[in-house]
Amino acid sequence: MRATAFVLLLALTFATMFNIECAIQKKQVDCSHYEKLPPGEKRFCHDAYEPICGSDGKTYSNDCFFCSEVQETDGKLKFVHFGKC
Repeated sequence: MRATAFVLLLALTFATMFNIECAIQKKQVDCSHYEKLPPGEKRFCHDAYEPICGSDGKTYSNDCFFCSEVQETDGKLKFVHFGKC
């Protein structure tokens, strides 16, 4: 009985320590590798769907679309979390 309780407690501890969603939430979007485009030019972004929620309440399809909007708003748009808003 004690061994079973110990194993369950250990499993719960590891599940809490290595919670993937928790680790992802600490990560931020790095827009520094997207060059600032000249006025009027639009960025060509890939179609991969990796949603990002911005501080404007909109869900962006991926980091490319998000970072493009960050540049268009002169950095006023901020990262909130990964996933839909």
